[in-house]
Amino acid sequence: MCVAALFAVNAWILARFFKTEYTPFMGSIEGAYVAISRWMLLHGMNARWFPLWYGGIPARNTYPPLLHWLVALCARGTGMSVVHSHHAVSAAFYCLGPVALFLFALRLTNSHWKAFIAGVLYSVVTPSAFMMPAVRADMASVWSSDKIQALIFYGEGPHVTAITLALFALAAIDAALEQESGWRTVLAVVLAAMTALTNWLGAMSLVCGALVMLLTRRRNRPGQFILIGMLAYGLVMPWIPPSGIETVRRNSQIVGGYPLGAAQYWYLAGWVGTTIIIGLLLRRTALPDGTRFALLFLFLMAVPPLGFEWFHAYPLPQAERYHLELDVAIVIVAGIAAGSRRFVRKSPWRRLAAALLLCGLALAQIPRWRGQVRALLPPFDISKTLEFDQARWVDSHFPDERVFATGSTRFWLDAFGNNPQLGGGFDQGRTNSAIGDMSFAIPYIAGNGPDTVALLAAYGVRAISVTGKNTRNVYKDYRDPGKFAGVIPEVWREGDDVVYSVPGDGSLAHVVNAADLVRTTPFDWAAVNRFAAALGRSSGTTFRWDGTDHASIRTRVTGQEALSVQISWDSGWNASADGSNIAIDHDALGLMVLRPKCQGGCTISLVYTGGTEARTADAALLASCLVCGFLIFRKRKSGVSLTKEQHPPGVAAASAGGGHS
Repeated sequence: MCVAALFAVNAWILARFFKTEYTPFMGSIEGAYVAISRWMLLHGMNARWFPLWYGGIPARNTYPPLLHWLVALCARGTGMSVVHSHHAVSAAFYCLGPVALFLFALRLTNSHWKAFIAGVLYSVVTPSAFMMPAVRADMASVWSSDKIQALIFYGEGPHVTAITLALFALAAIDAALEQESGWRTVLAVVLAAMTALTNWLGAMSLVCGALVMLLTRRRNRPGQFILIGMLAYGLVMPWIPPSGIETVRRNSQIVGGYPLGAAQYWYLAGWVGTTIIIGLLLRRTALPDGTRFALLFLFLMAVPPLGFEWFHAYPLPQAERYHLELDVAIVIVAGIAAGSRRFVRKSPWRRLAAALLLCGLALAQIPRWRGQVRALLPPFDISKTLEFDQARWVDSHFPDERVFATGSTRFWLDAFGNNPQLGGGFDQGRTNSAIGDMSFAIPYIAGNGPDTVALLAAYGVRAISVTGKNTRNVYKDYRDPGKFAGVIPEVWREGDDVVYSVPGDGSLAHVVNAADLVRTTPFDWAAVNRFAAALGRSSGTTFRWDGTDHASIRTRVTGQEALSVQISWDSGWNASADGSNIAIDHDALGLMVLRPKCQGGCTISLVYTGGTEARTADAALLASCLVCGFLIFRKRKSGVSLTKEQHPPGVAAASAGGGHS
């Protein structure tokens, strides 16, 4: 009944979002998520290379894929559009959030009353708004919902989904530690892996919760923790390999401006060290395991967002975004406190007063939050937006050719069309650092129109979207939008928004003199212009995609020449011609360079396999699956599924006890 009530209340609050096609918030990141799911729906879910962003990146670097898989499957199974499926799936996980919190709190406290209080509070209150002015100002009222704001206004479906999965995973880990069972261990492994495959912040919150559990449980099996962690990472390693983690760690310091220096590392060490000390001290108290967990988890989740809010100090990038996890920690503590014996059980009148107060709060807040959803989702015609107009026009006039766009157009371009971009939707996953530099330099450097055109040609860009002072783009990025006027032809205009055509033949492979390659720095404008001119003189080379991970190039290369391929270099690419492997180098622009021996002409096959790391990750996935199967089979063979009468009395009594409050 508690589970049904919590889910039903949140489904009623979010009812309009379940049915919504497009929201009016074109500045949200949601367009990038929709683009990934759309690509999966069109090309399958096992592609290793994603050619649409940043001159091409490994598919694993686009974003943790689980939510996008589910959205693509929902769209295929129901016939709904990808964006509608994205909203429906994200809304379902939003509604499961209070359910997951209730079940986890029930495991911690063995009290339906305490767990239900926590679930209700999570459904109707935003505790972080009382402590963080930025959150309060963003919602315009302390009584509004930051989860609804994150889900609808910012398009943070993966973050909201990951919090739900992290709570389920923590409950499963707690169950696996309480009773040795193959099924319990495997369930904990799978749910932990699902969390990591959904969102980076949610994965971090799961790690924090597991650390707290390790520090606060009286009966702990560190070996079980290690086993669950290793198996979970084995399951996700093909999509989150070590190189992917390092890429996100490096880029996260650039995106949004979160450099990690000595001050941040000292802060991180102090944060983790203090957590360990408090955890060890709490273990010496007589407090129940659930109460100790709640208190330490509250401290661990409060430090990043409150430290950033109050002192602009952060132990990890984007620390302020953990206010959603802070809400979880606060309502668990509040549920335990409000349901404690000292507060309500000594007097039935206190219990009645607490119940009436909870009901009154819910009756006041549920309509308010439902009204917030309805206010955020007025009738909206996506066809009248700049992002839709430009994407559809570019897709029809420059089919499958690379373009450069900024701001909200960049996020939504591949949600409506199929054009590869020089930019993309998830800068943390970008592997070509030169493209990152250029993506910022193009709109922010003034008065360099001809140089910028040469740079765009060097990267194989055929069209560029430019925003003026009165643009309809959500983000006004260009400092000098007029620098292209008279330099390249204007081919589309709507008010202050313009699309220019960039010279080029549309091919992504060209034979050039080796001396014309850019070997110095990406900002060597003389070298960039020389290279762009060499591309313009090149002819006779054809490039064709034969699949998401495979391309073929028909060319002829003489002794002093090189084959420039305008795809971002990655060590996972292999090239061959006539059965012989060809070494792949890269220039200062981060693009691939080949030196095949084919003066008489040859066909070069380019295949992206992911390299040694991908093979290792696939082996880790297989090994983890085999170990999980062994754990289940072993427990079945050992007769774990005995009836209650077959158990020794002590075991039966312990099983009947359930929680460990």
